[in-house]
Amino acid sequence: MGKKMTKGLAWSLFFLVLLFGLFFCMDSDRVNSLPKNDKLTTARSLGLAFVEVAKKVQPSVVNVTTEKTITVKPWERYGEDFFRGSPFEDFFKGFGLSPREKGKEYRHKQRSGGSGVIVDKEGYILTNNHVIDGADKVKVRLNDGREFPAMVKGQDTRTDLAVLHIKAKDLPVATLGDSDKLEVGEWAIAIGSPFGLEHTVTVGVISAKGRSGLGTGTYEDFVQTDASINPGNSGGPLINIDGEVVGINAMIIQPGTGIGFAIPINMAKQILNDLIKQGRVVRPWLGISAQDLTPEMAEHFQVKEKEGVLVSQIHQGTGAEKAGLASGDIIKSVDDKAIKNVNELVKEIQKKKVGQKVKLSTVREGKPMTIEVTTSAMPDKPEAMKEKEIEDKLGAQIQELTPQLAARYRISSEIKRGVVIIGIEEGSPADELGLQEGDVILEINRKKIETIKDFEKSIKDLNLEKGVVFRLHRRGNSFYHSFKKQP
Repeated sequence: MGKKMTKGLAWSLFFLVLLFGLFFCMDSDRVNSLPKNDKLTTARSLGLAFVEVAKKVQPSVVNVTTEKTITVKPWERYGEDFFRGSPFEDFFKGFGLSPREKGKEYRHKQRSGGSGVIVDKEGYILTNNHVIDGADKVKVRLNDGREFPAMVKGQDTRTDLAVLHIKAKDLPVATLGDSDKLEVGEWAIAIGSPFGLEHTVTVGVISAKGRSGLGTGTYEDFVQTDASINPGNSGGPLINIDGEVVGINAMIIQPGTGIGFAIPINMAKQILNDLIKQGRVVRPWLGISAQDLTPEMAEHFQVKEKEGVLVSQIHQGTGAEKAGLASGDIIKSVDDKAIKNVNELVKEIQKKKVGQKVKLSTVREGKPMTIEVTTSAMPDKPEAMKEKEIEDKLGAQIQELTPQLAARYRISSEIKRGVVIIGIEEGSPADELGLQEGDVILEINRKKIETIKDFEKSIKDLNLEKGVVFRLHRRGNSFYHSFKKQP
């Protein structure tokens, strides 16, 4: 009986395996006969999808090479640290190589490269501004081997985007997608020339959206990806699984691995026509400087944290000043669109046109208000940008004195004008000078400081080796503070 059962079980297993084999063969035939879109359900077909994307987009991706003339001082050429303070300094001084001597300047050609993507059949190519900035010559090489001299048609430092133009026929053009529809986790494909290796394809995912605070000094709204991006990828496209350009690869974080950033293609589309037609971007501007709210600031200004942005300065002659917007106001929404941080405020204003009226929902001293501001054209270098330069040079954040700042830092009511330090970067020149957060700078080298402009003029030619004398107000006391950097 046992033998019969064993024999029956064996036959059952045999037929089961046979049926499974037949089903597997039939299923393989079914998968191979499926339409292209359905093939994405298998690992093999997913790989084929990447192949199709590369075939579709690669022809529109170009290699960009640049050449610029670099002027080098003798001490920069040989290394200042080697000579300065060494026993050989006097010996080499006779040869004009001392870092303290003015010698002959050396000029040499510096060559570098990047990537770009053709976005118009008329020969317009989108790339990063830092790839071509300052270049004497720009050359573009296509995927089919053709080479063309390129003209820089337009540049925008604030988004780090630029447009090149070549005179060529039968150009392949990339399809621009919609970066607002990107989802974290979806496929991302980068194409470019990392380290000069042209038309390299790498694959990853969208790691994050809306990245900011990276210290680039530009409008930051980056798409983060782990698709491998390296030097030379800059200016090349970031692509979705449908073969649409969703970003322009811009930067990486060193020494991070798998952390790359791309400029959203929707940001590029907003300024592309301006760059082509007039070589620059004319942006709408409220005429304010603003900052994100901290929990302490939110409590002081009687709003909830993450409920808006703080207006820190109103620029003269702008729509904000004419509309009655004031320092210390909290902007909660733009045309009923809620605003949580400065980055969101900038994005919303950039969607508007110059001369357009914008409705701002604000809070002033705990009371809600609605203010209508007419945008103006942002100047090439507004005061806000100058303040950023000051911050970078000094390592300190400054604002003009307001009642809110006076209350926050317990500044005496006797102090009516001046600039207040609201942040100090550790190890910065400001830190070395002995300045502190909450200090009110009243004078620099006996010159009164009442506005940001006064401060900017005073530090422009500051020579710390000759010394500097500040008159400061700190915690209720006014005093002079001197500093001289030792050579």
